[in-house]
Amino acid sequence: MESSNTNRIYTKYFGWIKHVSVEPTMWLYMMAFMFTSVIEQDLFRYKACRVDHGCSEEICRHLSDDDNKEIKTKVQMTVSEFHQWNDIAGHVMPIILAMFYGNWSDRRGRKLPLVLGLTGKFIYSFMIVINSMIDTWNLNMVVYTATLPMSILGSDVAIFGSSFAYISDVSSVQQRTMRITILDVVYLSTMPTGVALGSYVFTHLVNMSYTIMFAVNATLLLIAIIYSFLWLKWQTSPRQQSLSDNNWLLDFFDRRHVATTIRTLLKSRLNHGKLHLWLLLLAMCLYTFQRDEKAKSQMYTSLIFNWNVTDFSNFKTFQSTLFVLAMLIGVPVMSKLIRMKDTFIVMVGAIAHAAGRIVFVLASRPELFYVGATVAALGPVVAPVLRSMTSKLVPVEERGV
Repeated sequence: MESSNTNRIYTKYFGWIKHVSVEPTMWLYMMAFMFTSVIEQDLFRYKACRVDHGCSEEICRHLSDDDNKEIKTKVQMTVSEFHQWNDIAGHVMPIILAMFYGNWSDRRGRKLPLVLGLTGKFIYSFMIVINSMIDTWNLNMVVYTATLPMSILGSDVAIFGSSFAYISDVSSVQQRTMRITILDVVYLSTMPTGVALGSYVFTHLVNMSYTIMFAVNATLLLIAIIYSFLWLKWQTSPRQQSLSDNNWLLDFFDRRHVATTIRTLLKSRLNHGKLHLWLLLLAMCLYTFQRDEKAKSQMYTSLIFNWNVTDFSNFKTFQSTLFVLAMLIGVPVMSKLIRMKDTFIVMVGAIAHAAGRIVFVLASRPELFYVGATVAALGPVVAPVLRSMTSKLVPVEERGV
């Protein structure tokens, strides 16, 4: 009798644990990223200032001062050019791999692409540690030693694609929007906490050491790799089979994967399903344009408002807190309480994002940047709803594609 009561209590209060899957992985991954996200951009400017432009330690540590505006402008031009090539190096290979990843993970499972993507991120962080320690390496060495190795293993494409496909595999159609939203909230929760914690540690505990900051980043990623390897399932649907004796390279780089991916996009579907799928993909592409603005925003606010690491970290903490609250409250209210259709939720989020950017453009004082963040608070609801809509549109066997 006592054992039965204990089991009921465990099921009531701790039964949710058995449903935990990629949430801890994404939390650790995003915490690692957010912990150093603002500091990373500061490292890039510092490297460009010290090595590429040969300025003194004193000048490079105080680039935000009015006295250093001329060199700050030159450094920002160097960093902007670096970002151009770094983004190309970091995204071309994952885009190519995505043609194979999707269909391969449909047949073999989501776990391996996820672990490989995390391993690439770990290599990136480890090599940033090395770059921060070698004073003679210029900024572009980051591209060759860190970004390219990371991109070869799939990077964010593998991590996000595998995580959301995993969630879709293990949840019902009725649960999917909420499960995907929960996953988004889990990793978005690291944005205010990670940025704030990273800023505090950087300025108060480690004497502004880039090396220590990225060592912490790499440690969190290593924990994520270990957890994923030990806890997650190799296969999450009956259709997925292990590699057995197949050559994994030939099995992965099979041109049939590309053909299957193309057929998935071009095949006819009931009720104009193909058109809906293409419109969803187009919507996600257009939405992604605002995803990479952080580095430019940080440079812009440094140039216009003379913000330093602490100032921009405070802004990002405020902005990301609003994002998380919008995800926690906005999606459930619109989806469950108001029973708003997914398409209307996407429209609300997109309008919020666009309106916020207009405020950013017109901002003449730092306070108005905070107003822009408030206006754009509902913007992040777009991504999880688009992913949920896409997963509902395609059958299980095509979900990773």
